[in-house]
Parts: sequence; structure tokens; C-alpha cells
Amino acid sequence: MATIQQIAIWGAGGHAKIVADTIRRGGQFEVAGFIDDGNPDRAGTIFYGALLYASPRPLLDADVRLLAVAIGDNECRLTKAETGRQAGFVLPAVIDPTAIISDTARLGDGTLVVAGAIINADASIAECAIVNTGAIVEHDCRIEDGVHIAPGATLAGNVSVGSCTMIGAGSTVRNGVRIGRHSIIGVGSAVVGDIPDHVVAFGVPARVVRKIAE
Repeated sequence: MATIQQIAIWGAGGHAKIVADTIRRGGQFEVAGFIDDGNPDRAGTIFYGALLYASPRPLLDADVRLLAVAIGDNECRLTKAETGRQAGFVLPAVIDPTAIISDTARLGDGTLVVAGAIINADASIAECAIVNTGAIVEHDCRIEDGVHIAPGATLAGNVSVGSCTMIGAGSTVRNGVRIGRHSIIGVGSAVVGDIPDHVVAFGVPARVVRKIAE
């Protein structure tokens, strides 16, 4: 019988609970503990069924070498992932067993695919992205590092999304659309044309409403 590998979760909020549930349902890994380096006073307490640590060091010392970064902020998630790698962690993709993923789709290190998500043929998802509950990524989409595709969002075929962009819950993106880096698509939007970098866009159809400082 194969030994179940232990994995640390960096983060201790609502998103960390989703990550922990996904890991536990999958049965491939066991949650060794949570890391909350921003609130050291919480260290030593139990969070969502496992011990909380103020830094990754005790987990590394216990020979835990796998890490899932469970932080909703896209840029922060990428930063913590790089910190974890430099410390000696490996970041596997975490996939819910109810997700449907094409054999020809590609998932980068540290990416999370939550319950009910669908990723179709030849879609490519880079590192530390989130494909959240019930989201759909259709054929030939290109999703860059740190993107969050929120619950119930749908990307039609051949959509590209730049790094650290947020696609809001329930949004729909028309086939062939290009969405830039570090942008936000508001909840329930219909994106029918290209969206540039560093903007907020929402509505039906989605329109740019303001710039985001670079």
C-alpha cells in the first residue's frame, strides 16, 4: 500500500478550508498543518483539523516537502509559492476528484482545481492558478500564472487570460477573447471583446470602468 504524502498549506482563511477539503477528498495527500506567518499569535492552535504554524520551518524540519499555497490574493499567492520553493518545498497541482480534466489539458505546479470544475481539450493552465468551484475552461484556452477563475465562471474556447487576473464568479468570456494581466472582471459579466492589462471591467457586455495602478 502506497504511503500518503504529507502536505503543508500556506494560508489559514476561508480559501485554505477549500484547499484542505480538496486535498482530503483526493486522498493522495494528508494535511500536515497550516502556515499563517501574518498572525504569529495563532501558532499552536488548531485550524480546520490541523495545527497552525507561524512559519514553514517546523514543517520542513519534520520533513514535509509538499506545499499548497491557499491565499486568494493572486500576487501574494505567487510570492508565497516562490518563497516556498526557495525554502525547499515542491508545489503539486491539487485536483478535486469530481473535476473533469481532459487528458490533453496541461496544469502547472501549484494550481488548484476545485469540485465540479471542467477543463477541456488542449487547455493550458500555468502555475498557481485557481479554477474554482464549477468553473469551465474550454478547449485551447491559455491561462497564465496566478489567475483566479472564480466559481461558476465560463471561458469559451481559445480564450487567453494574463497573469494575476481575476475572472469574477458567474462571468462568461466569449471564444477567442484576450484578457490582459493584473485585471479584474466583475461578477456576472459577459466579456465579448478583448480587455487590456491593469483594468477593472464589468457589465453585460463588460466595459472597462477604471485603471488599476501598476
